[in-house]
Amino acid sequence: MVIELKIQKIIFGGFGLGEYEGVKVFVPYTCPEERLLVNIKEKKKHYWLGEIKEILEPSPFRIKPKCPIFTQCGGCDFLHIDYFYQLVLKKLIVNDSLQHLGKIFFPLKNPLPVLPFNYRNKVQMVIKKNKKVSIGYYKKNTHEVIENPDCLINPNIFNEIRNSFKQFLEENNFEIYDEKTQKGNLRFLVMRLGIKTDKILLIVVGKEYDKRIERFMDSLSPEIKNKIIGFLYNLNPLPKNRILSRDSIVIFGDPFYFEELLNKKFRISANSFFQIHYEATKILLKRILELMVPEEDDIIFDLYSGVGVFSVILSPYVKEIIGVESEKSAYEDALFNKIINDCLNINFLLGRCEDVLSQLPKATKIILDPPRKGLSPIVIKELARILPQVILYVSCNPTTFVRDLKTLLTFNYEIETIELIDMFPQTYHIEILAKLIKK
Repeated sequence: MVIELKIQKIIFGGFGLGEYEGVKVFVPYTCPEERLLVNIKEKKKHYWLGEIKEILEPSPFRIKPKCPIFTQCGGCDFLHIDYFYQLVLKKLIVNDSLQHLGKIFFPLKNPLPVLPFNYRNKVQMVIKKNKKVSIGYYKKNTHEVIENPDCLINPNIFNEIRNSFKQFLEENNFEIYDEKTQKGNLRFLVMRLGIKTDKILLIVVGKEYDKRIERFMDSLSPEIKNKIIGFLYNLNPLPKNRILSRDSIVIFGDPFYFEELLNKKFRISANSFFQIHYEATKILLKRILELMVPEEDDIIFDLYSGVGVFSVILSPYVKEIIGVESEKSAYEDALFNKIINDCLNINFLLGRCEDVLSQLPKATKIILDPPRKGLSPIVIKELARILPQVILYVSCNPTTFVRDLKTLLTFNYEIETIELIDMFPQTYHIEILAKLIKK
C-alpha cells in the first residue's frame, strides 16, 4: 500500500510522524514539512510503519548523506539532515516530550554545536563470519552485521584498527562465535580512546582464550601501537546481550586508560561508563559547575557517580561529597581518581542508590545521572525525604526524564533551567541537564 504523506515532526526514536485518514504513520529518514510517497510496511492497531518510496517535496534542510550504508546501519539517524537543523529538531523532540508527557511548558534553547563527526571515544563492534569475517555494527532492527571501514562518527584510528583486526582474523583462521548455534569463539571488538591523552584501550571479547590473539599487536603500525595503553582479552561465554564480562586477561599494558577534563585526570576501566563525546562532556561539566553554585558549606550527593567525574570537578568548592555507584569497576576508578586529583573530601560508596540512600544524612544539593530507565520509586521516595535545596538531573532519555521531573515537581520544586547538550551528533539522542530549586 502506497500513500501520500506530509511529515509533521520528528519524534524521539528518529521517526518522522505524519497522519493519514486519522492514523499516525511513522517513517524514518525524513524531515518536517516533507511531502512523500510512503510504502506502508506494517499496520499496527494504533499506528502504521512506512518507508520512503519517493520524496515529492524535500525539506530545504535535507542533505545527501556522506555514508554509503546510512539507512542500513543502526549507528546514525540524521545523516540526511543539515547538522545545525539537527540541533533544532532535538530541541523540538525534548519540548514535545515535556509538553505531551509531562504537561510541562518551559522555554528551551538549541544545544550548542559540537564536533559532528569522528567524535566517539568508545565503539563496540560485532564479529561474525559468513564465509568471510565481518566486523561492524548490527543492521537496523536485525542481528546481521554490516561493515563500514570508514565510519564517519568513529575516530579514524578506530577504523584503522578495525580494518587491521579483520585482516588479522582472516589470515589466521580464528573461530568466530555464532549466535544461533552458540559455537565458535570471538564475539566483539571494543575500543576506548582518551581524546586528550591520545591513548587507546583495546579489548577483544571471546568465549575462551586463544593465545594467538597476542600476535595482533605485531601486525599494527608503530604509530598505532604506541597509542595503545592496554590490550585485554575479555572472557564472556554467556549467550546474552551484555558485551563485557568482569573477567579479563591483560595481554599488554594496563586494564584502563586515562582522560583529562578541566585540568583533572581520570582513570577509566574497560567496564566503566564514560560520556561518549569529549567536547560535549566539557560543555556539560562547565554548566554543572555554574548551575550547582557550589558553596564551602555544601554537602553534595553524587548519585550514579560512575568514575567520579562530577564529584572531582565539584570537590574544591564544597565541604563534602558522597558519591554512590553500583558498578564495581567504576567505583574503584572513582577511588583512584579521588586520590590522583587530591580530593580528600569525597567519600565514594559501592552500592545501589536504592540500598544506600536511606542510610545517608541530609544533603544541601544532589546531582543525579541515572541510567536510561531513570529513577526508581525507592530513589524518588528518598529524594522526597532528603529534600535538598538544589537537584541537578542529567539524562539521555527524554521519556524517563519527563516522568521523573513531573514527580519531583510535586515535592515543591520549581524548574530553574533545562538545557540540552548534543552528546550524540547524527543520532536522535540528546543529553539533558535540568536544575530544580526548592521553593
